[in-house]
Amino acid sequence: MSQVGVQLCRVWVTMLLLLLSAPVEGGELCLMRSVLISLQRVQAASFTKQEILDLPLGARPALYCSNKCTLRDWCQLWCAYPSNTPTHCLVSNITVMPTYQETNMADVLTCHTTRPKDLATYANITAGKQYMSDPLRVKENLLDGFYNYNTDHCFLTELSNSDRWFTLDFGQPKCFQHVILYAQVNYLAIIQFNNVQVRVSNVTAVTPPEDFAAYDLFGEFPGAASPGQVVEMKSPKPVCARFVTGHMLYDHRFQVCHIEVF
Repeated sequence: MSQVGVQLCRVWVTMLLLLLSAPVEGGELCLMRSVLISLQRVQAASFTKQEILDLPLGARPALYCSNKCTLRDWCQLWCAYPSNTPTHCLVSNITVMPTYQETNMADVLTCHTTRPKDLATYANITAGKQYMSDPLRVKENLLDGFYNYNTDHCFLTELSNSDRWFTLDFGQPKCFQHVILYAQVNYLAIIQFNNVQVRVSNVTAVTPPEDFAAYDLFGEFPGAASPGQVVEMKSPKPVCARFVTGHMLYDHRFQVCHIEVF
């Protein structure tokens, strides 16, 4: 075989190994996507599950670290560090979207996330009144592309039905099949994420949440969430809409910790 043929074989073998090391969700291959994130931010996430592994001498981080992440069903992110000559792999269940924008560039790394590219990250959001006794739990937390399982990184509304809602605005109609909502990790999920409806529309002139019934029902979660439950609503075919709304019908404060739309 010629030298060119040998090199091509090596390229194809490397690509095959990368594909085999990618996670599979629902029987579909899910390739990891690169994202810039501060090592300090990942390591400081005390509510997450993490492992730091020694990188064997001569091992390729892209193969070794991604494989270690794949073998752990809780892993959603891996990073090899230090960035210039990696000696360690950090694997974590932290949720980081591919479009996340890091603000602390002092120790930034190119990490790799299993999460998909989505429409919710950095979309426009309106919502009912925030629960003022928890000033950190603002609606913008839902769309920053980062969730570390700390409830202070969630959004919590006031008690009234007129406040238990949110609306995402993509600016123009976008097509998607999945809406994923993360419930909080503690026992209060059973009352603060309970009987939730997600609706979609291209119509702007409605009064939330009273007029949400005029929107098309995308999916609903009729029961009480368990702590840390990830609720996925999926349409059998793509839906194109500008607005996505969430509304909790159960009579209590509504808390959501992360949203994905893709």
